[in-house]
Amino acid sequence: MLALLKSLPFQLILSITLAFGLGEIVSLEIVRFFFALSSSFVSVLLLLLPFMVFAFIFRAILALEKGSGILLVMILIGVTLSNAIALFVSYGTAQIFLPALKVGQCVGFADHFASKVTPLWTFSLPQLFDTSRALLAGIVLGLLVSFLEEKSPLKKGSKAFSVTVSDKITLFLQKIFIPLLPFYVFGFCLKLSYDDALVHLFTHYGRVFVLSMSLMLTYIVLFYAVAHKFNLSKTLQSIKTFLPAGLTGFSTMSTAATMPVTLDCAERATGNRSYADLVVPSTGNVHMLGDDLTVTMTAMALLTLCGHGMPDLYTFLVYTGAFCIAKFSCVGIPGASVLVVLPVLQEFLGFTPEMVSMLTTIYILQDPFGTFGNVMGNGAFAEGIYALFKRFGKQKTAENPK
Repeated sequence: MLALLKSLPFQLILSITLAFGLGEIVSLEIVRFFFALSSSFVSVLLLLLPFMVFAFIFRAILALEKGSGILLVMILIGVTLSNAIALFVSYGTAQIFLPALKVGQCVGFADHFASKVTPLWTFSLPQLFDTSRALLAGIVLGLLVSFLEEKSPLKKGSKAFSVTVSDKITLFLQKIFIPLLPFYVFGFCLKLSYDDALVHLFTHYGRVFVLSMSLMLTYIVLFYAVAHKFNLSKTLQSIKTFLPAGLTGFSTMSTAATMPVTLDCAERATGNRSYADLVVPSTGNVHMLGDDLTVTMTAMALLTLCGHGMPDLYTFLVYTGAFCIAKFSCVGIPGASVLVVLPVLQEFLGFTPEMVSMLTTIYILQDPFGTFGNVMGNGAFAEGIYALFKRFGKQKTAENPK
């Protein structure tokens, strides 16, 4: 029982259920209090987000020096192409199936989220520098330092610095961000429930959720099939091998927390520990098929429901480029990866603050399923790139002894 109470999915479900049940009972002042707590939580996180982005990107680039150069290039190109293809598949699916499911403009849909509820207090912090500059700084400095000699004091110091800072940030995420996440969800959902927006959201989004999950599962299976040249027995065996990692991701809602299990599955699938040690950490936080498919589907649905209409092909192409770049700054912990995508949705798809709030809520609700897709997709990606590397590249990583 104690283990269940400590489970993040259980805490989130409990928070949402309580918010749903109490929204019509509690007073406006109580709603404003918890909404203020949620708003303050976001303000602190937005202040720290650029530092998180810089630290993880800087450390990732320095860590990518091991292994062969051709393998690293294949991983980088593969991640970018895989994310982009998934985005376009989701976009195309939305174009075809959302009208078929009769998901159209809902008059006044966004009005349910333009609440008159204001936070009891306002807690805003200055933005020292934005996420895009942090991302650029992490990439540039990481590349510059990676060219230095291994014995260089600057390189040794930079490595030690990157490990220390990223570990401290990870500790913050694990000890503060994740434990407080249910409170953030409760405050925000309580506001939605008080406005009767929660019922309104679920009533109109249920069909989209089924479509998103069906698309994700179909896409993941096809990804494994392509990696094994549509050999049915090998495809099923591979899915079975990575399923423990996928289920761990579902329960923890974190690709980072699932990484030890994913490493073990990748080693068993490829028989090469050196390769697993390289590909899993370097792609776990940037190659997220579950997010690619579900966030884009949700975005298209919200644009339709709110009467904005889906973007044209050129607009979506620009959005895809920005989305793929933003994904390189994700940190792979519950709810965090959506934060770096929100500015992209606002700038390139015209998302309003109300639509951002709706997407954030939906993302958190379906995050266990999205993380399952992320982890399983990473397994298929690891096997696919490994097969290509053995065929076209010089294998510089040592095979494990049998």
